Amino acid sequence: MAITFNTDQIDGLIGTTINGVYARIQSVTVKKYDATTDPDVATHWMCLYDVVLHNSASTRNAAGEYPEWSNRLRSRAIDHMGCVYDPTSNANPYAQAYANLKARLAAGDSPIASSIADA
Repeated sequence: MAITFNTDQIDGLIGTTINGVYARIQSVTVKKYDATTDPDVATHWMCLYDVVLHNSASTRNAAGEYPEWSNRLRSRAIDHMGCVYDPTSNANPYAQAYANLKARLAAGDSPIASSIADA
């Protein structure tokens, strides 16, 4: 799973639109919050995820590519995110994370990204 989009929120290039940014969710953690972690919060589950950005799918999938190489794009606005998770839904946490990522990128009066599509 991955998505592509256009954004002007790349660190070091704020205000310059980069087209066709390739994003993938590298890791998802499902975490339960209850009275033992925070007595002021009702029990709930969260899906926490990390987003990795590349300038294109071909850069991500290049021969010899390794996730630790420095050909990634960085964005503080598109990095570590989270959403509410329903453990009774039997939904794939990655699918929920991608749906949340797409919604968050397009949300608000000043969206972080445009032309969001599955890759």
